[in-house]
Amino acid sequence: MRKYIFTLILLLPLVCMSAVLSIPFLKPSMLNLKEDLEDAKKERKYLFIMFHQEGCPFCDKMRKVTFQDKNVQDYFTKHFYMVEIDIRGSNEVVDLDGKKMTEREFAHKYGVRLTPVFMFFDQQGNVVAKVPGYIEPKEFILIGRYIVEGHYKNMNLIKFIRENSK
Repeated sequence: MRKYIFTLILLLPLVCMSAVLSIPFLKPSMLNLKEDLEDAKKERKYLFIMFHQEGCPFCDKMRKVTFQDKNVQDYFTKHFYMVEIDIRGSNEVVDLDGKKMTEREFAHKYGVRLTPVFMFFDQQGNVVAKVPGYIEPKEFILIGRYIVEGHYKNMNLIKFIRENSK
């Protein structure tokens, strides 16, 4: 019980910050990604992770600019759940395969060293896109479409963005 209370205390600033910044697709998560994926599937949504760290200016810009764009909010609220992982964090994460590790170990497992990085999963829990850095709202919606419309099955993300950003 103490562990859950401690985790809630740690998540409270994130929840408060997201309420102030209004990121409706940010899923309140106990960092059990297996359960988060199941929740997303029940809602016919996709799961993606935003890897971040304290003091990351581009993470802050994503929250303040891209995630505040009405079109991004509408599209991603309809189709996605986002979970945030701190690449330096010590909170326990349950990976999609059920293995427990810290946020730091989870980030290391997926090769994430810098932030932000966005990692998108298909409905089966396979990583289908991993995109680093700040992303403008229009391009972020294109990445969302790439996942939702299933283009990841037969097309490279860069090619999809080039062909659809005109």
